[in-house]
Amino acid sequence: IDANVGRVPLFKVFMPPEAADMMADTLNSGFLAEGVKVGEFAKQIAQFIGNPRVVPVSSCTMALTIAFKLSGVGPGAEVISTPLTCIAGNEPISMLGGRPIWADIDRSTGMVTAENIEPLITSQTRAIYILHKEGAPAEVESIYALAKAHGLRVIEDAAHAFGAKRRNQRIGAIGDFACFSFQAIKHVTTGDGGALLCSNEKDYQLAKKAKWFGIDRDARGGRNGWHEDIPDWGFKGNMNDIAGTLGLAQIKHIDWILEKFHQNGRRYDALLKDVPGIQILRRDPLDYQTYWGYTVLVENRNAVIDRLNEAGIDAAQIHVRNDHYSMFTSGRRELPNTDWFDARELSIPCGWWVKEDDQARIIEVLKEAVQ
Repeated sequence: IDANVGRVPLFKVFMPPEAADMMADTLNSGFLAEGVKVGEFAKQIAQFIGNPRVVPVSSCTMALTIAFKLSGVGPGAEVISTPLTCIAGNEPISMLGGRPIWADIDRSTGMVTAENIEPLITSQTRAIYILHKEGAPAEVESIYALAKAHGLRVIEDAAHAFGAKRRNQRIGAIGDFACFSFQAIKHVTTGDGGALLCSNEKDYQLAKKAKWFGIDRDARGGRNGWHEDIPDWGFKGNMNDIAGTLGLAQIKHIDWILEKFHQNGRRYDALLKDVPGIQILRRDPLDYQTYWGYTVLVENRNAVIDRLNEAGIDAAQIHVRNDHYSMFTSGRRELPNTDWFDARELSIPCGWWVKEDDQARIIEVLKEAVQ
């Protein structure tokens, strides 16, 4: 395989042709902070997901941090979490004074389960963190049932899952908190940014305050809010109109972008299903997966990655397990399924830029590499 045929990137930014003109209008408007464009973008998200309680923020990390805060995470609190995620999923717990408690995962999905979460619940537990890994919805029903039985909140990291559906409902339409990422390489990008979707009005109103110093920007009207009491502290985590404008340009294209990811992922599922040396992940056929990254499990993972890279195909383990970082060493525990999965996980290109002939070349090299 000739590596010069054309490199296939693992991630690629889509930029709509109309984005430049839309951005010029915003830049020349004289208003760049959070304003009309952010509000319009939030309405588009709400309509797409089917949940009006959308809080646009500066990053998915900020969305997660606010969700943890509203769930009662503070000094001494525990959050049952997964180490197989972006570090942005677990650092906010520590930032708020809490501690992640690592749950083991299901080897067939790479995600936590209610069965592995339940034994870890203590009087200090305040929340459960789950990741919809690479855009495959987690088995949320059993996790929410467990959380409800113990009076806990569930924070859904949907950074990979904008547009994904669990059965017939989009992720973020229901549930306690869903946190989306609009960072550069996600399905929709605002350059950097995110959104927190809340299930009830109380959380929504509190989240709007938490994103901006404890003040609800939308409720100020013409008043000078600084002269009014601020009962609880908040962050500087709002989105601005520059990001909102880019989001508006992007979201117009979301249907075909998601479908390209989805069709490429389904094609991989079919063509790699019975290949010796390659294990694909278990995905529920009743769900709609967004396949932000296409993950396979192989032996000699690093050697396989090297072979793919040599052939002009970007491949990597997208997220390194968090529990091995020294900031989290005090919470280490035996996680045999995580150990097994972590040693074999690699992701290959699956996005809108990957053509069928690219997939054929990727599969050919992957098959050769695992022999």
